[in-house]
Amino acid sequence: MNTKILIIVGIILVVAVIRFSVNKKKEVPQGEVVQKQVQTTLSPQMNSEGSVEVEVTPIEISDTSDPWRFKIVLNTHSVELDQDLTKVTLLVDNKRNQYKPLSWDGAAPGGHHREGVLTFRSISPRPPSIELVVKDVGEIKERKFTWDLKQ
Repeated sequence: MNTKILIIVGIILVVAVIRFSVNKKKEVPQGEVVQKQVQTTLSPQMNSEGSVEVEVTPIEISDTSDPWRFKIVLNTHSVELDQDLTKVTLLVDNKRNQYKPLSWDGAAPGGHHREGVLTFRSISPRPPSIELVVKDVGEIKERKFTWDLKQ
């Protein structure tokens, strides 16, 4: 009878070790994927100066993405949003190099609400920080949105 108990306990231990090993192997890749997603996710930023609210959200900024894309949302109740965003926006790296946008895919100039995606060529090597500068929207000469990319 003691032999049967020892065999059963042994089988239970072997099964437990196998399950632990299998679960441990599954956790590592998932953890790496989550960590990489965190590293490439940047928070939206908002500037509400003057009569126009500008929100900028980086949507594709990583070592592997080309081009880089930013979602831009402009809202107001008092002025026309008639700027050509490809002409009033710059991307600036930590060395103060300036990059012009490649394109705007979104609402045409005019109205009180505009939304779209501003596209830039990716910067390589990836700088430790970037700044998106929006000029002359509303009565504000310059709005700056800065992100730390060193994560």
